[in-house]
Amino acid sequence: MPATGEETVQRNAVTIRDFQPEDYPALVEISNLLYPDNTTTVEEERFEDERFDRGKIFHRRLVAMDPSTKTIVGSVSFSHLPWSFHPDRYAVWIGVHPQWQGRRVGGALAGRLMKELRQRKAKALRSWVRESMTESVAWLRRRGMQELHRSWESRLDVQAFDPSAFAADARVPDGIEVVTLKDELAEDPERLRDVFEMDNVLSLDVPRVDPFTPPPFEMFRDHTLVGPRALPEAFFLAKDGDRYVGVSDFERLESMPDTLYTGFTGVRREYRGRGIAVCLKLRAIDYAKRRGFRWIRTGNSTLNAPMLGINMKLGFVKENIWIVMGKDLAGA
Repeated sequence: MPATGEETVQRNAVTIRDFQPEDYPALVEISNLLYPDNTTTVEEERFEDERFDRGKIFHRRLVAMDPSTKTIVGSVSFSHLPWSFHPDRYAVWIGVHPQWQGRRVGGALAGRLMKELRQRKAKALRSWVRESMTESVAWLRRRGMQELHRSWESRLDVQAFDPSAFAADARVPDGIEVVTLKDELAEDPERLRDVFEMDNVLSLDVPRVDPFTPPPFEMFRDHTLVGPRALPEAFFLAKDGDRYVGVSDFERLESMPDTLYTGFTGVRREYRGRGIAVCLKLRAIDYAKRRGFRWIRTGNSTLNAPMLGINMKLGFVKENIWIVMGKDLAGA
């Protein structure tokens, strides 16, 4: 079967076809119904798709359609992982509209997915699911996916946060300056490459399933500066002279205007233990509080004890657990 075109799965009464730009609203609707606490928007999904470096990074979507009404009832996406790149390893996601679950639509999408991945000689799969979605976890396990890693999602009530309790922690360590990416780039746009270099160094220490690989600079630039989640004025950096040594940045959430998301917090190894990470996070919380945001959300590997400890100290409350599922296709 060719990798494009349509495939009608009679036993499911759906047609599987290539994703088209006009499918974005339906894709977003399904995703938001499945994950009402982690909603997305058409603009965010479109931006993510368009920023893949197609010269190196494969990315593809398919949809399942009710042929009688032309309604999109499910979708599947599969792609390389830009931050853990391997040419034979793919991130996969399947979602089915709640009204169509239990009608084998997911199985049809999974069958088409595996057929295309075999053609691409894929060797490993990765997927993400909430622990509380027990049926989805079981569905993945029945298809050979195994748990590889866990992450906590946690939330801070910004308006209830009392900064006076952390006055000592908020003081900037000696020899360190705290600045924003917006102000730094106003002085010299080329400084973004130095921030990119630091980000790649710090990312090596983040617990993850697969080894970190630097994404293309252009992807980092676009996500940081022009994407719908970009917020350079809330991208806080610690500097020692002209050298960037730490970061804690926020992303805006279009579908949740009262919420900010911490994208990444980290400090160079040789600068740890001086309170820089806590200082940066407190500067970020102050930003959120002064601008009237209600919540800050973040995610951390359950193996990242230092950052979990900082978040708990500041009052973040653990909520959802996300499970990284994986499957080895080598020899399959």
